[in-house]
Amino acid sequence: MFFTISAQPDARLIASAVRRGLRPVVLTARLLGWAFIALALTLEIVHGGGYLTLVLTGALLAVGVPMLLINAGTREALSDSALTTYEITDGGVASSSLESRHAYSWTAFSGVEDAPGQLIFRRGPMRVLPVPTGSLTRPQIDQILSTAAGHGVRVRGASAPVSPRGGTPAAAPHSQRQPEQGATIHQFRPRS
Repeated sequence: MFFTISAQPDARLIASAVRRGLRPVVLTARLLGWAFIALALTLEIVHGGGYLTLVLTGALLAVGVPMLLINAGTREALSDSALTTYEITDGGVASSSLESRHAYSWTAFSGVEDAPGQLIFRRGPMRVLPVPTGSLTRPQIDQILSTAAGHGVRVRGASAPVSPRGGTPAAAPHSQRQPEQGATIHQFRPRS
């Protein structure tokens, strides 16, 4: 299996991938923020007086910190706004642009998520590699997910069940999607 996908970065897809990658940190900040607000209200009811500092700290944690993290992560990911080429092989996933090239074996990923319009490869608790799938058909996406599962990568959000030992997905739908504007895909098969 060898897929090459070339696409311009999409701000909407990158923001979605950053939100998914930062989900644990954002959820923790929001919960702490709401806890501070609840504490301020409880102290107001029990003791009276103003606890504006606790309310403002809670609001900052619940709203400001998540917004700042997501915006900063998206801005950083979009700073390299050149055409990016992704290569997905039996050995792993690589991404390259004019400035850099990064290659990862399948063991570098803790999971892959089949999100709308992209595959999000997780490299740790907050590190993700989003790969756009607008130019891939459903069977090609299922083949990538099967290969990932065959190498021990946890697969989430697949529309078709993927065998954990690899192989072909069970009852994969054969919906034909048209390639996205500005994206190209090439599939190469090794010679026998």
